[in-house]
Amino acid sequence: MASYMQGLSDNTQKTYNTYVSAFRTFLNRRKPTLELAEEFLQALREKGAKRNTVGVAGRAIRKVFQIPVSVPNIEMSEPQYLTVDQVRKLIEVAPTLLDKTLITVLFSSACRISEILNLTLSDLELDSGVATVTRKGGRRERIALGKQGTDALRVWLKRRRSKTKRVFMDNTYHDIYYRLRLVGKRAGVPDFSPHRLRHSRVMHLRDSGVDWPDISEICGHTKGDTTIKIYGRRKAEERSKMLADF
Repeated sequence: MASYMQGLSDNTQKTYNTYVSAFRTFLNRRKPTLELAEEFLQALREKGAKRNTVGVAGRAIRKVFQIPVSVPNIEMSEPQYLTVDQVRKLIEVAPTLLDKTLITVLFSSACRISEILNLTLSDLELDSGVATVTRKGGRRERIALGKQGTDALRVWLKRRRSKTKRVFMDNTYHDIYYRLRLVGKRAGVPDFSPHRLRHSRVMHLRDSGVDWPDISEICGHTKGDTTIKIYGRRKAEERSKMLADF
């Protein structure tokens, strides 16, 4: 992996590479300059690209080509949340133990899907209900799996048939993302994605009275204001009805 991509998530890398390739095509062998970068972003606007698209493209160019191009701030939309009943419905209709386990662990731990898929057997401390995950940037951190997540992993490990040290074997982000999207359709959850389980768990914790600093630690955010920026914008009337017994 190129050094300029270190510390970025897989999704961010793919997105950046898309815009970097588009910019190189636009350059047509010309030397990348600030003027050409601004022309490229303006061309995106004229083609109808939204503010956030231009912002991401500009950040990709700035990071990869080290060009100080001015980019608009990215406007964060309100995260989509699930009620606990919806999470239970996802688990209920999931067709395989793999799907059920992943949904349970993702919600119970509030982890990113990449953090869970990268778990190895040696990362698990099920007697303590703890696992060590690899956060963004390669930082290693112990996290609480929660009772439901711990129980689900015990069942999964007893039934899985594999010699690999990876808890969820060789399944990739791409594999699991589309598997769980199909589960979402079965459950009648529109536009479901695995990351919504993380968002939903965070708001469940917040509604249960957990303070922002503790939530920030659970999320693995190195800056507390990141947590509030993402999750502190929810309107009271839009709150999901969360239950405290999951």
